[in-house]
Amino acid sequence: MKPIIGICTNYSSKDDHGLITKLGLPGQEWQLVADDYVKAVERAGGVPVILPITRDINNILPILDILDGILFTGGSDIDPLKYGDMPQHNLGSICPERDVQELTLAQKALYEMEIPILGICRGHQLINVASGGTLYYDLNTQLPDVMCHTSFHAPKYHTAHDAQIIAGTKMHEIFSREVIGVNSYHHQSIDVLGKDFIVSMAAKDGIIEAMEKPGDRFVVSVQWHPEMMIDRNPNYIQLFKAFIESCSKA
Repeated sequence: MKPIIGICTNYSSKDDHGLITKLGLPGQEWQLVADDYVKAVERAGGVPVILPITRDINNILPILDILDGILFTGGSDIDPLKYGDMPQHNLGSICPERDVQELTLAQKALYEMEIPILGICRGHQLINVASGGTLYYDLNTQLPDVMCHTSFHAPKYHTAHDAQIIAGTKMHEIFSREVIGVNSYHHQSIDVLGKDFIVSMAAKDGIIEAMEKPGDRFVVSVQWHPEMMIDRNPNYIQLFKAFIESCSKA
């Protein structure tokens, strides 16, 4: 039986999503997720289930019991108050409802369960915060000397820069390479690493591109977007296949 993978969704109070596409009406709020995540999970052999943001956290927690794995996706910035910082200039949009739900889900999944976990972009940062780590709220402001990591005008599959894969890590085992090209669409990144995590990929400027928990359990997160690259470079599906395989064994 194929493993069931929960995919976290975005929440938006902007009615543009419905008005532009003519799928909705003025005043409607939206929960949505890019099809890239769904496609990657399916292609790797999993059954995708989109997890809505609920008004009552107790309405979503029971779903964890039927999932074989959980994928924390990209999206809005995480509220700096969640990692002991204060709002600053150049902080992007935040979604308090999503922060509350996903931090709760991540902490439960990390510390009360053995479910495999994959985080991407915001999901990478969220897992770090859930495990006690901190973030750079804006790279341009706090680390102006690093390379540009916000290539928003490039195609989704575009390789923005290379990243070093650390030997002996799950990422190295998955890709069997020392260097891999990554796309880059973020203005925040990990500062202090979360408890019990290690760096498994880093850009030349030191920005953490992947982290993981050592040991047999699959808990891996990446700052880049492999789900956007699988059509042009099938090698990137290996990350999702490793994740789905671990979910089949859990």
